[in-house]
Amino acid sequence: MAKPFDLVGAFLGKQAALEASYSTVRAATGHPGTMGDESEADWVGMLGDFLPSRYQVGPIFAVDSTGASSDQIDVAVFDQQYSPQWFGTSRGVRFVPVESVYAVFEVKPTLTAPHLEYAQNKIASVRNLTRTSAPIIHAGGKYLAADPAGKHIIGGILATRSGWARESTIAKLEEHLPLSGQPGSIDIGIALDTVAFDHTPNLDAGDDEAEAKHPQRTYSEHGNQLIHFAIRLFRQLQVIGTVLALDLRAYEKPLHANR
Repeated sequence: MAKPFDLVGAFLGKQAALEASYSTVRAATGHPGTMGDESEADWVGMLGDFLPSRYQVGPIFAVDSTGASSDQIDVAVFDQQYSPQWFGTSRGVRFVPVESVYAVFEVKPTLTAPHLEYAQNKIASVRNLTRTSAPIIHAGGKYLAADPAGKHIIGGILATRSGWARESTIAKLEEHLPLSGQPGSIDIGIALDTVAFDHTPNLDAGDDEAEAKHPQRTYSEHGNQLIHFAIRLFRQLQVIGTVLALDLRAYEKPLHANR
């Protein structure tokens, strides 16, 4: 009989590896930029390992058909099937059409009130961009263009430590997290050493509309922060389904205007 796979142990091992990576870099250098770059790479690696290959993970700027751009996003989950990837840099940062963005995350060393506010502004800079939509052609016919308003962009924060005492972190989060439904609302987040939190819609049939639009906030049990975060993120991605197919005619207009 095959040995059972220790799912809990695997998650806890990954959680310990992330914490150890952060601690090693922090001990070697006090330079905040170096620690930030290493932490972002760790989170990109963790999410890239966990999520199916259809999801791309990395730092981006989101752009739209009007020429507007978001702030730089530390870690984004995005699609490359239904939208072309525009331009990139030698350091791996991409300029991604906002239609292809599933989720955006701000990476911080600690979870604090100022960092939550900063993350809200970053998230809003993506959600406030203009999204187009086009039909998707498939072997059996055509899916009509989806309503962009029905394709929520997940916003989150990723931290290694809580800036508050362990026993008061949840109370502080209740005090400082924004209400859901706002441009900068935070759907999911984690302080790796303390707690994960989320607003995850329930996919069960019969859910009421209010709960679907404004799901309750839940918190992880202590010791299961990464497990809780990863599973709830995947559930939120399931709710989105497939991202928008961008309307290339809208992106073409500036070319004709400059002739």
